[in-house]
Amino acid sequence: MKNSEEWKIVVIDDEEDIREVVFIVLQDSGYSVHTAGDGLSGIELCRKVKPQIVLTDIKMPGMGGLEVLETLKSEFESIEVIVITAFGDLDIAIKALQLDASDFITKPLHEDNLQLALSRARERYTSRKKLKEYTLFLEQENISQAKLLHRDKLISLGRLSASVVHEINNPLAGILNYSKLMGKIIRQKSLTPEYIQKFIHYLDLIESESSRVSDIVSSLLTFSRKTSPVISDVSIEQMINKCILLSKHKMELGQISFLCSIAPDIPMIKGDFNQLQQCLINLIFNAIDAMSYIPSNTFSDTPDDSNNTITSYDTKNRNSVGKRGKLEIRAFCESGEKLVSEKKRIAETKGGEFKETKGGEFKETEGGEFKETEGGEFKKSGGRYVVIQVIDNGHGIEKENMKKIFEPFFTTKDEGYGVGLGLSIIFGIMERHGGYVDVSSEPGKGSCFSLKLPI
Repeated sequence: MKNSEEWKIVVIDDEEDIREVVFIVLQDSGYSVHTAGDGLSGIELCRKVKPQIVLTDIKMPGMGGLEVLETLKSEFESIEVIVITAFGDLDIAIKALQLDASDFITKPLHEDNLQLALSRARERYTSRKKLKEYTLFLEQENISQAKLLHRDKLISLGRLSASVVHEINNPLAGILNYSKLMGKIIRQKSLTPEYIQKFIHYLDLIESESSRVSDIVSSLLTFSRKTSPVISDVSIEQMINKCILLSKHKMELGQISFLCSIAPDIPMIKGDFNQLQQCLINLIFNAIDAMSYIPSNTFSDTPDDSNNTITSYDTKNRNSVGKRGKLEIRAFCESGEKLVSEKKRIAETKGGEFKETKGGEFKETEGGEFKETEGGEFKKSGGRYVVIQVIDNGHGIEKENMKKIFEPFFTTKDEGYGVGLGLSIIFGIMERHGGYVDVSSEPGKGSCFSLKLPI
């Protein structure tokens, strides 16, 4: 037997001749064998030797084999125990299997039966060990992924902080001014009906501005909090509005015109609100950064040709804002057939193939090829998807960088302006949600990033 030295076996039996025979057979097979004449000494021997496999007789004076089995299973998680029973003790053998014995063999012992039972025990021990190692690996991977997600969130939080400070200062300044005006009114000797109306008006404004500050702080705290993934019903409109609230001032500082178009028929989706918000915030900030140095003559306003509901923020300032860049967020639904069509386009841009199978199911492989999977990752028909697009008229992405943008630590930004984690984080989050992220871009004209999530 190959690598037999690593296999240690303890044989527990009160009959000395059986112990000796088994010892010789197993030693000749390459095992490291240790023997004990009763249950208690056998357990002590196991604590000292730490074997992978134990053979124990069921009926012994003092501690019987079933008690030995229970004790060993409680102390050694991965140990395999084979019980030895007299012919006809089927009920006891079944009881042993219920206590998680690896196998049972009957007396008189035959070498073939013994070797078969040992082979099964080795296979079971190895499988359990590999499963434990793989489970530990997955746990470590999840921890690493969680750390990476939180690191990216903190980077985004740093980018948010200056914007949020200004966003909070504005309503706080209003609250202070309204409070001073109310103080002047109260100090009047008499409150005329006119002053009472002003007083009520200022109170309403203070309440409104305080609520605005509360919303901003609440959104920021929710975004920054280190939380475990929580799957729940997510309102796309609510998520988009929270992201706008956190990034609006940054757009104003960059003199960026903003338009939001949300279709009225978008249902709730299942997902983690925090992680999806993190994706959208990253895309918005990337778009703003991409428009940092756009000449004013590159901006042109084009009407929306869809039937979507249009929401324009700060419309009263749009003529003065919007000279350097234009940012648009769109949200709508599309069918699974259109999704596969777009996946085909993505595959073809990679020089790969797109193949339809008889089941009509597709999956992209390394070369850009789509193949059928058992679970059917993408389907030609049926099913709907929510699409959230972030569109900018920034500098765009060079063709040679298109295949690299989702790689961890790849960035085209200057040192100090990013570590290249954002898009790779987005890619991972979207995969875990059963969706994906798509990008189309043209150097000098801008980019469109699309988050696509199954309904």
